[in-house]
Amino acid sequence: MKNESDWWHLFRLGDEAAFKLLFERYSPLLFNYGYKFTQEESIIEDSIQEFFMKIWYNRDSINDTPSVKNYLYKAFRRTLTAHIEQSNRKRNIPVESLPFDIELPHDTQVMRKERLEEIKAQLEEALLKMTARQREVIHLRFFEELSYEEIADIMGLSVKDLYKLFYRAMDSLRKHVGAFNLLAIFTLLAEAKSS
Repeated sequence: MKNESDWWHLFRLGDEAAFKLLFERYSPLLFNYGYKFTQEESIIEDSIQEFFMKIWYNRDSINDTPSVKNYLYKAFRRTLTAHIEQSNRKRNIPVESLPFDIELPHDTQVMRKERLEEIKAQLEEALLKMTARQREVIHLRFFEELSYEEIADIMGLSVKDLYKLFYRAMDSLRKHVGAFNLLAIFTLLAEAKSS
């Protein structure tokens, strides 16, 4: 994609090729993001379909945006959340907070396998001890490489509250894996992002 803001502008004017390009580029990314909330692929797929239909039919009222990715993630998150909550109500599952899971990579060549497995186990345990929102902020920051401002916007937080959430997540990591292993954790996160 040469310039996303140009494609976004064309999409808003009704250019089907631009819309198709946005769909092809972002639907896999949104699917991966949605999978962190639920492993029910049908819910994610339905949410993606509804989301893209919604933005196509409402394109006249959609504003320009400095970050297409940020806009799409934020708007898709609302659609997905509504679908998950609706599904939970149908199955009489109490709607408290949405889960948010991070899957770690299966292999890396940075460290010996034994050490890697030990650190991965510690990291998985540490992630389980975090809140869903802490896991989400870690994912958006390290996997999606979004800025703090973009993450705050997606998650509906002030930047100040987002900083607090992020630092609580990092403190939780340090507490459960130790400062020495933080470098290894960042290596794992980078590997997971590129895999």
